Amino acid sequence: MKRNPVALYSYLVVLSLCAIALVTWLVMDQPLTGQDLIPLVCFLVFVIGVEFFDIKTLSGGYFVPSSTIYLAVIALFGPSFAAILHALVLVIGDGLIKRRPLIKTVFNLAALSIVTGVAGLVFHRMPFSNDLSSPLYLIPALVAHIVFSSLSMVLASIVIGLSEGVNVRTIWKNNYGWHFLSSIVAAPLSAFLIFSYSYAGLWSLLLFAMPLYSIWRSHKLFEDMKEAHKNTVAALTTALEADEPYTHGHSYRVARYAITLGQELGMSAKELESLEYAGLLHDIGKIAITNDIVCKPARLTKEEFDILAAHPAIGGEIVSEMRFLDDAASLVRHHHERPDGQGYPDGLKGDEISLGSHILNLCDAVDAMTSNRPYRAALSVDQCVAEVLRFRGTQFDTRVVDTFERMVGDGSFVIIEHADGSAQQIQRVLREAAGGFGVLRGTAA
Repeated sequence: MKRNPVALYSYLVVLSLCAIALVTWLVMDQPLTGQDLIPLVCFLVFVIGVEFFDIKTLSGGYFVPSSTIYLAVIALFGPSFAAILHALVLVIGDGLIKRRPLIKTVFNLAALSIVTGVAGLVFHRMPFSNDLSSPLYLIPALVAHIVFSSLSMVLASIVIGLSEGVNVRTIWKNNYGWHFLSSIVAAPLSAFLIFSYSYAGLWSLLLFAMPLYSIWRSHKLFEDMKEAHKNTVAALTTALEADEPYTHGHSYRVARYAITLGQELGMSAKELESLEYAGLLHDIGKIAITNDIVCKPARLTKEEFDILAAHPAIGGEIVSEMRFLDDAASLVRHHHERPDGQGYPDGLKGDEISLGSHILNLCDAVDAMTSNRPYRAALSVDQCVAEVLRFRGTQFDTRVVDTFERMVGDGSFVIIEHADGSAQQIQRVLREAAGGFGVLRGTAA
């Protein structure tokens, strides 16, 4: 799917017109009064404050715990009040304070005005939506949250697909999936704000800030933990490659290539995360192989190759000991398996090999072919593609090969430059540190 600017701007225009029509109808149906001004200002300040605590996730999106507030506003003041509040938050927060790009601000303004209005209409047309004394009140709250979350994700997936040329279903699967079911937890929190505001008024916003902060803090700690895990794995990989001048950065490049192909092949966010970890750690088993084999500046003998061929199994065992990398262990073990059954260590073939392992197998070979080695110069991209096609269906999976060839052809698969000064600096520091400790993989000072 290619980027389509005409379709993108047409989509934004249609979305904006729909938003204007819906908000106008809502305001005419339920006009705001002078009594709404103070609550509107107070909620506006509160929500803008919450918006500044957005958390960037490792998948590339943002988490903001503000949807719970909007449902409470819908229940307390109606959909017209909520839609106007949401529009003001976006104009002030995104447009004036955060200075986000105009096209992004326009989309958010239109899409979220629609989402808020529709969720409000759904909520107020359901039974028990006005009965705070009954636990059945949570039913319309839950349904409205699901409508709010799922509709906003659908609209966002479409605009991302049009702007980046990515299949909408792939975007949904990679970034959202079934995440809107978190509404099951959010609905009771919205009900808490509704109850407290109904009995205590505006000062209840301060009370509500406490559980909201707890949710934000928990999510931030979770994202920080995931980032720490990834940074630790990346640092370990860099350290392992520090004494291999011809392969520094190899694991990083394999991981990036694998993510590129995995996204195009429709892998889920969880599968992509495991694939990235496996790409970074696919050669960790070489830690048990002596440097005279790993770094040999010539082709290996059969005996030496048999020793080196043990590294996927060793790597799989090492990774399996890391509890947060359970899914990556199998990918590491099988990244040298082949469709024709001639791979190692288990001689798997065809569908016995996972898609992730097939992807790593090809990406590992692509980076090896496009890197300089002591016994040959790097191949060009065209030469690399020709070699991959030559072994299509035997060494490499046909689906992965076809996707790779198509992406290289349309420019969406780009070979990463190897001459990275910062990476070389890291390598130098690590070598010096290793020398200071008196030990470097496979050698002793």
